[in-house]
Amino acid sequence: MLDFNEFLEIMTAKMSEKDSKEQILKAFQLFKGPSGKISFEDLKAVARELGETMSDEELQEMIREADKDDDGEVSEDEFMRIIRRSTL
Repeated sequence: MLDFNEFLEIMTAKMSEKDSKEQILKAFQLFKGPSGKISFEDLKAVARELGETMSDEELQEMIREADKDDDGEVSEDEFMRIIRRSTL
């Protein structure tokens, strides 16, 4: 099973350390849903597209880890923070 840190490794492997804010935001645009944020369902779809089989509990934990304002979704700022943290 894939945990949050392993998921971040996969995501950052797809983006080089030299990626600019613009490139990270492009990735966010691909993942976000109609709400303008990344929801549980959006994350589930991304994991499926990456070929990862993750439980709903694991996906919810990933959302909780990144979701600093506790609205149940990952905003653009939260996404930027989590991607940048993982590329340091």
